[in-house]
Amino acid sequence: MEQIYFMRTLVDWLSEAQHVNRLVSTTLRELAVLLVPYSLVVFFKAGKVLFELPATGILGGIFFQMFFVVAMYCAVHDLFLRARHIDALPGKDFNMFPLAALVFRAMGETMAAIIGLLAIGGGIFVWFTGKGVATIMNPFPRFLPAVGDTSFMGGIEFMVSGILNAIAVLGVSYLAAELMRLLEEKSR
Repeated sequence: MEQIYFMRTLVDWLSEAQHVNRLVSTTLRELAVLLVPYSLVVFFKAGKVLFELPATGILGGIFFQMFFVVAMYCAVHDLFLRARHIDALPGKDFNMFPLAALVFRAMGETMAAIIGLLAIGGGIFVWFTGKGVATIMNPFPRFLPAVGDTSFMGGIEFMVSGILNAIAVLGVSYLAAELMRLLEEKSR
């Protein structure tokens, strides 16, 4: 009968900090791996739109594709690096504070890289094509700024607002990480 009730085993397993750390680091790695096929789908959907652009706009689409690839690389690599940092945690009392700090940093760095690089690529796309970024990214991601028109100045507005949003995301996530560290120190 004891074999049917597996929760005791699970709770005992989760009581050890190293197991929780391993679970979170594995989740970050899996998220990074899942980001690759998702980004390939978006890349090829954007490529389909790229070939429908006039000859003068294709270069803008190519620049956007390059920035998109770099953004996805940065996101995937950052998640793997932060997963390694989580594996290296000592797994002591009050383990969730340093663990949460690293997770906040990972999410902020990943989102900042994606937002900042896609904003730059999107602004260049607007410059060359005279079309909005929603043309090449359909549906338009909610985390990108929805500012600027299809003019040269609109491309600049899109880039600047995207970079500012990326910096804000990074700042908020690092602030949350520092708060977790502060709570860890106060709990000792």
